[in-house]
Amino acid sequence: MPMRLDTRTTAVVTATIREWVRAVHPGGTGVGAGPAIPADEVERVFARVLDELLELAGSEPFPVQAARAVGRRLAESPFERTRMLAPASRALLGLAPGNPGSLIATRWSFVASQAIDSYAEALQQRALAQQERSLSEAVSVRVQEIAALQTRLRHDATHDALTDLANRSLLQERVRVMSTDPARGVGLLLIDLDDFKQINDGYGHSVGDEVLVTIAQRLRSSCPPETVIARYGGDEFVVALPARRNTLGELAMRVLSALCEPVPTASGPVPASASVGTAFCPPGRDFDFSDLLRSADRAMYSAKTAGKRQFAVSDLDAEEVDPGAPRSRYAAVAG
Repeated sequence: MPMRLDTRTTAVVTATIREWVRAVHPGGTGVGAGPAIPADEVERVFARVLDELLELAGSEPFPVQAARAVGRRLAESPFERTRMLAPASRALLGLAPGNPGSLIATRWSFVASQAIDSYAEALQQRALAQQERSLSEAVSVRVQEIAALQTRLRHDATHDALTDLANRSLLQERVRVMSTDPARGVGLLLIDLDDFKQINDGYGHSVGDEVLVTIAQRLRSSCPPETVIARYGGDEFVVALPARRNTLGELAMRVLSALCEPVPTASGPVPASASVGTAFCPPGRDFDFSDLLRSADRAMYSAKTAGKRQFAVSDLDAEEVDPGAPRSRYAAVAG
């Protein structure tokens, strides 16, 4: 049951509540960043706070924790976004309830102080929590930015800037992993564009770059998913894949067909073709990337010498497939 207050105290409490409401609710618009709080709700909450604190001031034993619990409520709904520590302090500490010398009059300043201290502590904890959330969000964003930057840097370090194909270092690493497959060997295609210098000289280097980018796209479309495709030099590309020997010729023909179509550019269609050399290292054999690449390179030059627009199998592979065959074998694309 609410405490019965004398007439003077009731008048003081009523005046205090109204002053408090005017301080935190000027012009009826509310205070803080959130939606306006109706004045009657503000008045009702403040009246309940004062009633409870007055009740505690006249009770035994000394109600420290209960007074602090009442103070914490001022940091909760509907005031969680309202700045009112100063007006609350003035209102509570400025109130002088009860007759001089009475229990309420004696204890009021202590009860009010506990409530205000608890309210201030709750505001501080809320502010710290908000700072932690903001800091955590900022750190999370920064961590994501750093992770994205690291991913981009790793990508840039292992890919060609123009075509976005693998560069030499990534190619060698991926091929090294392929060579550990006990069931399949490593197949290599060395691809050299025919007469690319004439394209650069006749159309300009920007058109030459367009041709290289399109060639890279066509290689991606022509090769199986496990393939690693690298730009190995200016107009040289290497295709490596875990394979069986009899699949390389089929892939080489598919690549030649894709690369022998004219390339659309800003200067119009540009004729293109390529010569390809293949090499194969069977599973279980000691693997040396440099040796395999040299074998493919010799086969590619054999294809160039034989008239371009075709592929040649490396000498070693040709002998293993057919010991009586010529030292190089060729397959050309019609066109």
